[in-house]
Amino acid sequence: MNATRRLLLGTLASLLAACAAATPAPTPADFPLRASDRPPFVVSWRLTDAPGSVSAVGVLDVGRYVDRLADATVELVGLDAGGRTVSRDIDRLYPRQFAGDAIWPFRLEVAPKGQETRYVVRLYEFNWRIEPFGR
Repeated sequence: MNATRRLLLGTLASLLAACAAATPAPTPADFPLRASDRPPFVVSWRLTDAPGSVSAVGVLDVGRYVDRLADATVELVGLDAGGRTVSRDIDRLYPRQFAGDAIWPFRLEVAPKGQETRYVVRLYEFNWRIEPFGR
């Protein structure tokens, strides 16, 4: 019984050490591009152009509204010279923790059609949590 207990405690200690050494969650400062066209939320991202795809990896900073926001949708849009949407991808985001998770990561990817002159990431929509009356 003691050997089993020591093995279990050793395994648990190793797992906790691995979790502590894990890569920290990304922050808005990790990404060079920003948009805040839907205040108070800020979208920060990095674009990567590879053969056959353009991807955006980033975070949505929901700030002090974290406990009142149910979900949000971000989109990567490829625009042509006239500003028309040529390619698009969306990602619905949810809090990763039960409370206090103000930074929500995302990953978007489009296959360019060939007419795109620029790419934009933006907050497409968001939904407030529905609270019972009287809370």
